Amino acid sequence: MKPAQVAFCRAVCVCWGFENNCTRRMSQKDAGQIVVIKGLCSGCSSLLLALAVGETFPEPGFIALTMLLGFVAYGLSIFFYVRAQRELGAAKTSAYYAIAPFIGTGLSLLLFRQRPSVSFLVALAIMAAGTYFASTEGRPSRKACPLRWD
Repeated sequence: MKPAQVAFCRAVCVCWGFENNCTRRMSQKDAGQIVVIKGLCSGCSSLLLALAVGETFPEPGFIALTMLLGFVAYGLSIFFYVRAQRELGAAKTSAYYAIAPFIGTGLSLLLFRQRPSVSFLVALAIMAAGTYFASTEGRPSRKACPLRWD
């Protein structure tokens, strides 16, 4: 990888973590309102970026289908993500959310009847282990902690 690519990867990770924690702070608010705000901000940003690079507007039917897809794929996803953050917290929700591409890939392997590669299986095992450790974290036990907490 080139240094610029590594820098962009790191920047994306930092921004994703920042966004997760901001969403966690807002998760006690109405999830529907959060989805509307995030959707409008994302949509407007994408529209401005498209106009800045000279893209043209598609036909109205295509816009309607795209909005429907966005509602299902982005809107419902963020709605349930915010609800999960409220119940599980930012770290656990992010750990579960991060394995979604692997679940999708696994389903596509079944659907298209392809055999998974060794690297896929290794990545799947690592993600499963990470999810397990993130979801089973707890408060330190009294035995592990030399100080009394109460």
